[in-house]
Amino acid sequence: LTQSRHYFGGQQTVKDAVREKRKSVAPTGRRLSAENILECRRKSIAGLAPSVATMERREINIQPHQYTEDPTVAWEMLKAKRPVKKVIQMKKDSPVKAEAVRFVCFGCTHGEFPREIPQGDILVITGDFTTCGLPKEVKAFNTWLGQQKHAYKVIIAGNHECTFDEQFLKTSNNVTDPKEIALKQALVASVASNKLSTPKSLITNAIYLQDALIELFGITIYGTPWQPKIDNWAFNLPRGQNLLEKWNQIPSGVDVLITHTPPLGHGDTLRNGQRVGCVELLNSVTKRIKPKYHVFSHIHEGYGCTSDGYTKFINCSLCDENLQLANEPVIFDIPVHPHTKQHYLNNVKKVMKRFTKEKK
Repeated sequence: LTQSRHYFGGQQTVKDAVREKRKSVAPTGRRLSAENILECRRKSIAGLAPSVATMERREINIQPHQYTEDPTVAWEMLKAKRPVKKVIQMKKDSPVKAEAVRFVCFGCTHGEFPREIPQGDILVITGDFTTCGLPKEVKAFNTWLGQQKHAYKVIIAGNHECTFDEQFLKTSNNVTDPKEIALKQALVASVASNKLSTPKSLITNAIYLQDALIELFGITIYGTPWQPKIDNWAFNLPRGQNLLEKWNQIPSGVDVLITHTPPLGHGDTLRNGQRVGCVELLNSVTKRIKPKYHVFSHIHEGYGCTSDGYTKFINCSLCDENLQLANEPVIFDIPVHPHTKQHYLNNVKKVMKRFTKEKK
């Protein structure tokens, strides 16, 4: 056991793993015991628990911005102290290394399937993979996922996955738009005719995250579908406190954050120059969460990569504003020990089985 370096998430011995606990503090401020740490390591090797470092939560209180309803004005107030630097993307034909995990990211395909997907270890899809979440669309997407050779696929929903949002499907007395009523009725009928409680159950070839955390290759990944309300589709919430409560669920220190919406200031500009990103998400990411990578889509015009000097922000929308597949997936690498990487590559079925069991 002590010879298996990857078992302890990169630590070579039990003593090394116990020593790491001195650097970690539980969310309550209580130090983690050695037993807690080793149990975390045992679970994390199956990809089902956060690492010890991720369990540390900084007590930073984020408040709704006074101009949360006007992102363009909010950005004018914040931009002087929020650096945004363009980042050159990795070349799609860059060789996959034994000492790094290759992420391949895209979103907003709206029912289309990209023809060429770069090789990699984890395929990340940031929502809007259907037009409206019809079961037949989800089935086709799941079949396509099964044909991809990436060891793991991690996906979240977007505002177009209407059937994934149970609250959206409930007809509200406040809804007066006949088109919206007709859409909801058609979607509910389609789900019922397929004898499904939720089309999310049709996703069998990927890890679906909805306000949830997964660890793969010792890398923590958190996924959440919510976005500021700009239409009456799925996973829409009012700006300010409502969205902030969702962002507060994200643990500090995750390595890769996947959202559907962009944060304010990064990949969130419409063609007319208006900003539409979420200021509370920006503040949460830069002040508390501090991920290495923040991957999103939603705003098609915002495709590209930027950095604030710590986090790399990636808008990986494949469709342009005309809903044409005009962009390419974005790739990046995170270094890991070769033994850790090989372990996860050798145990894909085991990890997926454990994830499926936990999900149920």
